[in-house]
Amino acid sequence: MKLFLIVVILLIITLVAALLGAKNDQAIIFDYLLSTIELRLSMLLMLFFATGALLSSLVFILIWLKMKWRIGRLQKQQRQISPESR
Repeated sequence: MKLFLIVVILLIITLVAALLGAKNDQAIIFDYLLSTIELRLSMLLMLFFATGALLSSLVFILIWLKMKWRIGRLQKQQRQISPESR
């Protein structure tokens, strides 16, 4: 449920940004390492927002998996120690 709410909030933010950016027709030239592309400023900002959201989600998932793995390992150690102490 939490994940669903987070995704909905991100979609709403993206839609609001798209609606506000639709009024801005200013085209810019974006020069990156491999090529050059001409985009509207609003599209470029949405692209960077989406990229940042995806990268931060990836980092969060990696940290969460590491913590789950560590918790599982510690619980296994605790189960091995508990019967011996009785």
